[in-house]
Amino acid sequence: MAVQKGLVVTGGEAPRARVTLGTPEGWVIVAADSGIGHLARYGLRPEVILGDFDSLDRELLESVFPDVPRQSFPRAKDYTDTELALQYLWDRGITDLTILGGGGGRLDHLLGIRALFERDPWPGRWITAREELRVIEGTVRFSSRPGEVVSFFPLGNGVCRTRSRGLRWELDGLEWTQGDAGVSNECTGDECLLETVTGRLLMVRSLVFPLVL
Repeated sequence: MAVQKGLVVTGGEAPRARVTLGTPEGWVIVAADSGIGHLARYGLRPEVILGDFDSLDRELLESVFPDVPRQSFPRAKDYTDTELALQYLWDRGITDLTILGGGGGRLDHLLGIRALFERDPWPGRWITAREELRVIEGTVRFSSRPGEVVSFFPLGNGVCRTRSRGLRWELDGLEWTQGDAGVSNECTGDECLLETVTGRLLMVRSLVFPLVL
């Protein structure tokens, strides 16, 4: 059986352009509260809708997703709707997780999602309306554009040692610790290679459309 991926679609800003899944059968989609609005726009169907339902469109819920299972939680709770959606997938044994949405809006919500990447386990990607945040652990290659801006932030409490190819300012030999940042680096060609020898790095880059996950 192929390893499944998890997609948590939450409220806040998400890409306006249509988001498609390269292999739809390989994904388990969970809607966190008002994330159903994004799913309806993309034409995607969640396996479950969960949250405290304090911000979702009830009319949309009943007209587009009337038969999708729901898990309701009280507003006074210890976890955000996004955290509950992630936990639902982790409990299923799905560890390759992407968060879609959650951009803009309240700063505390943004920082709350950013904090999820410091935990164990952690999501692998966060896609907002304009940017992609991606965890780099081990060796990662990705397509790029000359002059594309990329930024980097170390994750966790240990030292993150890095190497790279395809950046204007290569990351070779750097030792990152918590609080460091590499802002506004640039890609020099059509492919970049990033490698963490130890630790993890969070990469931030602008989205490229059409967006296929």
